Amino acid sequence: MDQEMKLIYEETISPNKEYAESEEDTVNYNVEVYQGKDYKILVNAKSNSEFFESLQYELEYDQEIIESDIAIEWTTLMGNSKATEQDQIAIAYVSISENGQVFSERKISFGNKAIEIIRDTINKD
Repeated sequence: MDQEMKLIYEETISPNKEYAESEEDTVNYNVEVYQGKDYKILVNAKSNSEFFESLQYELEYDQEIIESDIAIEWTTLMGNSKATEQDQIAIAYVSISENGQVFSERKISFGNKAIEIIRDTINKD
């Protein structure tokens, strides 16, 4: 990662903290959003789970973002916002907006090493 990147937002959750039998069995999912001096945005996703390999993606952008421009919605593999022991949190929907208009929305699956672009629309005049 570029040394010039500044951490704008970070969120960590554990899908199984309530159900894990020991600290070693507790899984954590982490999403970090950085921005460089050139306004490039870097999203980094990582976990201590063997089912997830860290990934990152970059977005070209032309102005500074702030923490309130970033939202992460966590859901289970079945699409529920409320997790159960059988249907644990496994998906992060990472949205980045400008003045309330989402210009990038990506789905990160912590269950199958995948990322899916839902919306990337940077329309600049």
